[in-house]
Amino acid sequence: MTATALFDQWIGRHCQIDGPITQQAVDAYQLEALRRQASYVVEHSRFYRQLYAGYDLDDPLSLPLISSEDIVAAGTSVVCLSQSRIKRIVTMMTSGSTAAPKRIYFSEADLELTIDFFANGMLFMTAPGERVMICMDGQTPDGLGDLLARGLRRDHIEPLVYGYLRDIKDAAVYAAEHQPHCLVGVPQQVLALAEFYPQLRPRTVLLSADNVPDELRQRIEQLWQTEVFSHWGMRETGLGGAVECPEHDGHHIRHADLFLEIIDPQSGQRLPDGQWGEIVISTLTREAMPLLRYRTGDISRLIVAPCRCGSPLKRLDAVEGHKI
Repeated sequence: MTATALFDQWIGRHCQIDGPITQQAVDAYQLEALRRQASYVVEHSRFYRQLYAGYDLDDPLSLPLISSEDIVAAGTSVVCLSQSRIKRIVTMMTSGSTAAPKRIYFSEADLELTIDFFANGMLFMTAPGERVMICMDGQTPDGLGDLLARGLRRDHIEPLVYGYLRDIKDAAVYAAEHQPHCLVGVPQQVLALAEFYPQLRPRTVLLSADNVPDELRQRIEQLWQTEVFSHWGMRETGLGGAVECPEHDGHHIRHADLFLEIIDPQSGQRLPDGQWGEIVISTLTREAMPLLRYRTGDISRLIVAPCRCGSPLKRLDAVEGHKI
């Protein structure tokens, strides 16, 4: 079975779809999941209870948009679980010297969903028995590198957790010693390593945590004679969001956990599939801190045509704009 078939099968299983997976079946699941999540946050979060007063929860796409500023101002009133059930808190500093930090809260179940996504999504570019050098935060428990490593072990893939590429010479020595089949890292840092140590030959490379310009992708592919994949995600999506398959025809979305909309950045109006605009996310299965109709600030579009890999599901095109 191909990696695409396995990935879509995983989505279908989590969406409780019997029979062949179709976009229509996923749409039906997501609408019901949005309604459940809206009811859940009104019951458990003071922020959402006040925000949604007077709104019809059966029509979740009519609910108001929220922003990073709203999350900062809301503080803990957006959290739906008691402190004892919070497994990890990610703190991000916002602009301005006196600005309050933005915090994203995760339960153990929330983190498990991300590990599960990584375990399935990484099979697009690596395989059991291979070694993956993780050039992301690997020291923080339940951080990105740790979650990715745990997902890889489920695939019987050996994670080599190195950390961010702050010392390129040291990273080159480490890579030469371990000879990874796949390397995961931040685009500019990976490019710096490729230019310093062009003799490395990872079979594949996954770039994440920032935009991936075509020129950068092509330069890494040329230096290492490798195939470069990209991943889109942010802390608000639970770190994992959408990942390219070998056809490089858009990013395959974790539809069971995320609902994506595209809006006009100025008016806030929803745009038809295929048009470029701002990505808005709604988490469908989040326990600790669900985000409904959250403006990301990233620019992309949804691709409706089936992927060349055979998947019939919507995908996210290349992402422009800022990353968080």
